[in-house]
Amino acid sequence: MAAKSAEAQARDFLYELTNCASEYGFAKDELWNVSIVADKQKAAIEKKYYPVISALLAPDVLATVPGLVATRLNTVIAGAEQSVLKAGPKAEPQYLVAYVATRKM
Repeated sequence: MAAKSAEAQARDFLYELTNCASEYGFAKDELWNVSIVADKQKAAIEKKYYPVISALLAPDVLATVPGLVATRLNTVIAGAEQSVLKAGPKAEPQYLVAYVATRKM
């Protein structure tokens, strides 16, 4: 199976955000915090916040997907610049993670 395009991955991620917000009854003022993180940071976020939506980003779409998601959400994604610079054949896996800071465990 061919890898998903950057547009398809961004669309899937946004779909999950919309479904999660609807399922958990988010208010209009509850905004997603979206960032690009490594394994350890992802685990720390998952322990602190609920719900958390995450997607593993392949190095070839690491520069594109966050921009597409940021444009649709009208926000800035933390860590996007550094992760693009680190992207290489042996770079550690990067995740696009979304959570609402007011919804802690």
